[in-house]
Amino acid sequence: MLEFRPMRWSRLFIPTLRENPADAETVSQQLLVRAGYARAVKTGVYGWLPLGQRAMAKIQRIARQELTALGGQEVGLDAADAAEIGRGEIRGAKSLPQIWFRVEAPLLRRRQFAGLDVYGFGEDAGAMRECFQRILDRCGVSALEVEDAFFAVMEAGTDTVVVCRGCGYAASPRTAWSAASAPGIADPEGDLTPEEFHTPGQKTIADIASFTGLPESAQMKSLVLVANQKPVLVMLRGDHQLNPARFAAKTGDAGFRQALPEELFRWFGAQAGSLGPVGVKDMPVLADSALAGRRNMISGANRTDYHLRHVTPGEDFAAEFCDLREAAAGDACARCGAVLEFRNAVELARMTAGLYRLALDRILTTAIEAGNDKDGMALPAGVAPFDVVVSVAVAGDAAQMEAAERIYAECTAAGMDLLFDDRDERPGVKFKDADLIGVPWRVTVGKKIAGGLVELVERKTKVVTAVPIASVMEAIDQPR
Repeated sequence: MLEFRPMRWSRLFIPTLRENPADAETVSQQLLVRAGYARAVKTGVYGWLPLGQRAMAKIQRIARQELTALGGQEVGLDAADAAEIGRGEIRGAKSLPQIWFRVEAPLLRRRQFAGLDVYGFGEDAGAMRECFQRILDRCGVSALEVEDAFFAVMEAGTDTVVVCRGCGYAASPRTAWSAASAPGIADPEGDLTPEEFHTPGQKTIADIASFTGLPESAQMKSLVLVANQKPVLVMLRGDHQLNPARFAAKTGDAGFRQALPEELFRWFGAQAGSLGPVGVKDMPVLADSALAGRRNMISGANRTDYHLRHVTPGEDFAAEFCDLREAAAGDACARCGAVLEFRNAVELARMTAGLYRLALDRILTTAIEAGNDKDGMALPAGVAPFDVVVSVAVAGDAAQMEAAERIYAECTAAGMDLLFDDRDERPGVKFKDADLIGVPWRVTVGKKIAGGLVELVERKTKVVTAVPIASVMEAIDQPR
């Protein structure tokens, strides 16, 4: 088990910077470099310095504690080797469950997914999910469980999750269920007959919208796909996108493909961009449920450079209606009716039967993205490299140094992880550095010691409280 010992700032390598590095892409990268946690070793790759290594070690310690409490055993195997050995050498049901895990601290790369791998044999999947949730909670990181993963919602995220504030529903864009938003305009009234009109050079949904002055939602999009070696015509609202997983589930062919140009011409007698459902007899037509009840829409006419207006799904062509589209911005939650939000997010964990992965470096960068201000990081206790910074206002003042040493010793004896800023620097420099590195608490030992007091500063709120020297430990709301 890792042991954390107090350290003096004057003896540590903490190379803080006042300006953001030019090559950093995200707030977390900027602050990791500025606060002396990491340095770029090549483009887009960062190596850990002592502060970063300590923060990562604390996250790793939490992961080890939670997995060990679950009966986990640490190994030095990758997933393939663990699976092979487990299959070959775990003997019988009496040996199960087995939970093995590997912890590593690779260089920081924005797109990588590494840090903790857990290999399960006969494990309780629910218990594993709860274990990962406890790790994230203890690290002070909020995350949504979305299907087989945990995501943290943040602007800098490169993934997307669909969330409902009304009922808490969360899903990926490809699996989210929703009620389609209303069309941009109401459908024309009446039982109108399809009417062909010339659309020279207008091939895309956007082209037709511009050409007619009508919104994309007034059109039908035709997709010709080949599933089980046979053509299928899929009809969607013009502003909607096909959900490939739902089409694959409907047809039973995960290896479906788009039709080739020569196939389109052979089957429809027209080029892509002018295809539609009216008159189609030789293939099944699947229409998305959002088209049910719509009237007098625009579709391709199956004649190059021509379209039809006044096409009504289910009347002017036969189709099977089913859910085929992806959820879109502006849709309503299928559960409660509230508007769904598409939020940027970062994936923190992936969970499948037998293999569970947690990106430990992303826990730290997520904590930074969620907790920062103009002065630097404001880290939760679970990931901060130290619990408390003890700053001496005047290093040459014997009384201040004596009081600081006392606090340093007493808090350390109580199990806190302290950084003692004993540098001979101006108070403002020390305070700025303490704010930058994001340690949850700062104890400032200054002139008030004449009255037996020191200042306690909470980094997150910047609330300053004068407390008696003997009461510093009690005053720090520091879960351990």
